[in-house]
Amino acid sequence: MQPFYRGRWGGFGSGNGQFKGAWGIAIGFNGDVYVVDPGNIRIQKFTQDGIYLDQWGSHGTADGQFQNPEGIAVDSNFDVYVADKGNNRVQKFDRNGDFITTWGQFGDDDGEFKAPRGIAVESDDDILVVDSINCRIQKFTSDGEFIRAWGQFGSVDGEFSSAVGIAVDINDDNYVTDQSSHRVQKFDRNGDFITIWGSHGSGDSQFSVPIGIATFSNRTLLVVEYGNARIQQFSYDGDFITKWGSHGSQKGQFNLPRYVATTNSRGGMNYITEELNHRVQRFSWEPPDNTDPEIPPLSPDSAKQEY
Repeated sequence: MQPFYRGRWGGFGSGNGQFKGAWGIAIGFNGDVYVVDPGNIRIQKFTQDGIYLDQWGSHGTADGQFQNPEGIAVDSNFDVYVADKGNNRVQKFDRNGDFITTWGQFGDDDGEFKAPRGIAVESDDDILVVDSINCRIQKFTSDGEFIRAWGQFGSVDGEFSSAVGIAVDINDDNYVTDQSSHRVQKFDRNGDFITIWGSHGSGDSQFSVPIGIATFSNRTLLVVEYGNARIQQFSYDGDFITKWGSHGSQKGQFNLPRYVATTNSRGGMNYITEELNHRVQRFSWEPPDNTDPEIPPLSPDSAKQEY
């Protein structure tokens, strides 16, 4: 079964609710949706129906500023964590975008980063960060205190060549996408390897540049394929369930999809960001209703704009 299309919002620009690329996405426990808008160097906040609420951020190195932000996550206190890739740090904000703290700098020691990308929160609010160029996952308390790290460069189980996305399931096991190795790896909360699946291709359970990943409480997960312009759904063990999407700018199509966020309410809603369609699309396993957000179809010229 494929999910129902449930609306979209965005479009190219710098106005409220517009994007120049749309990357990381996260949903708070109250349903608020946070989207990383990298070309505008800001975080935008929406209701789960796509109504614009707020924004924060600008270009720079000071607290609350960003250089090439990418991943985003929300904890049980509604605090927001942003992987500030260009500044090699994580920044923490409250739900209104007020700065709380930051940690990290360029390097390969514990607590240092080289291009942090994906970020996720465990059930006890410990934070997992994909330290991409260092080919490892680092785990911290919610205040940024280093706990442990795992992974190194390579192609065998537990190693990474270009790790990007990360997600945590109801058991606090975590799943990491490796865009260059075209696979997903699963670890327990201590970083011990559990299983792996995927290879390069366009068939079921194959990937072309997997980036975003998110889990549902029904023991399934979604993987966003940047190269194949589609979403695949799997069990927690990596068994293929379904897929949807193709390249384009119409409803249910994608142009360089990036990240995904899920909610277990309202029929298992999931939100997909698209880099070159500059928008968020929403899907669920419940049929649509007349409250779903909608924008006019993107023109070919709009879809081709870059930042």
